[in-house]
Amino acid sequence: MKIKTIAAVLANVFLISNAVTANEIQAPEVKVQEKNPCKEKTFWQTNFTNGQFNGFYSQMTNSVISNAQHLFANHYFEGSILNKDLARALDLYQRAHNRGNQDSTAKLGLVYRYGLSTIKDYQKAIEYYQSIAANYPEAQFNLGLMHRYGIGTASNQQQAFQYFKQAASNQVVAKNNCEVEVEGMAEAQFQLGQMFRYGLGVEKNLDQALLWFKEAANQDLKEAQFNAAQLMMTGIGEYYDYDGAIQYYQRAAEQGLAEAQLNLAREYHYNDHQKDYLKAHHWYTKAAKQDQVEAEFNLGLMEHYGHGVYPNYQKALQHYLKAAKTNQPEAFLNIAHIHFYGMGKATDYMEAYQYYQMASNYNLPQADYHLGLMNEKGLGTSVDLDTAKDYYQRSADRGNTDAKIALDNLPVKEPEDFEVAMND
Repeated sequence: MKIKTIAAVLANVFLISNAVTANEIQAPEVKVQEKNPCKEKTFWQTNFTNGQFNGFYSQMTNSVISNAQHLFANHYFEGSILNKDLARALDLYQRAHNRGNQDSTAKLGLVYRYGLSTIKDYQKAIEYYQSIAANYPEAQFNLGLMHRYGIGTASNQQQAFQYFKQAASNQVVAKNNCEVEVEGMAEAQFQLGQMFRYGLGVEKNLDQALLWFKEAANQDLKEAQFNAAQLMMTGIGEYYDYDGAIQYYQRAAEQGLAEAQLNLAREYHYNDHQKDYLKAHHWYTKAAKQDQVEAEFNLGLMEHYGHGVYPNYQKALQHYLKAAKTNQPEAFLNIAHIHFYGMGKATDYMEAYQYYQMASNYNLPQADYHLGLMNEKGLGTSVDLDTAKDYYQRSADRGNTDAKIALDNLPVKEPEDFEVAMND
């Protein structure tokens, strides 16, 4: 008999009534002292072996029934083995919750928080989470998030901190009718690090922030690895560790975190002690594929100046154009330079003039200097000495020495009524 057919039939058994117990299935219910409840087998492990359904337990305990209800609810919820049916899933989660199944309780909290199979109901979500918050890390963590961001309750950073601290610490929790020690949740450790870093709900403490970031980082949480690297890279005193920061950036970058890929590339690109243009180009490329604008721009620089690759102005231009789509000022400037100086292409003064104007809007002195030059010489626009003077002055005011020299050498425009004045 196929497992899907069996599952469909058995699912109905657990949907018949929330009062289903052992005596209704086979024999009168009796309390049995289980020798090792931690190793109690799942419904499928016990009743479905060698591809065959073996019948029910001789003793169907409350935990067996609730675990089976939770299992079938998962099948309905995910559409695995059973056809997806969110209404049935919700019903079975509720029945299992009523029997004390904490996994179902946590799932109901999730369902109502995000409206996964019903409308969002933050109050219900909080109630479900609070009912198991004493020893269920995921519930503690979600309550922390809801209090931190004011979801379904007033924002309370101190309360959020306490919930995160619970979930972040190793603790004894109930699993399969016994108590087991579980490691602190990496996500909660990360949140705790953030709260110490920025002084949310607790006094700012960078040492504690780094400690919790490292705890989460050692569980391979990429966001924690990135934040630990930031503190270690920029910190002073005991927690400054450049080599350690590079390692954390590397681990986060390998997990696909775009910000880590960008920062790692920067170090390989610009840091004299770590310089490796090939590695920089590799990680910029990875970050650029995740829409990191600075990575696109820096790839343009590397192609432009031949850092780690042969100079290729066309490739540089393509990277600059991508960065320019998000109004990156330096990208406007370098695009203008390529058109103005004819790098890898024919000069195009009109195109250069447009991009210099875009860069000038961000007060870049080089852009203003070139606009002054183009107005003075009539490149891409008509000769206009007054406009040239204005642009040179803007550039000179920001310290551009070429603009100061150009101002001194700018031809003096004669007044329009000069001849009339002489004739008089």
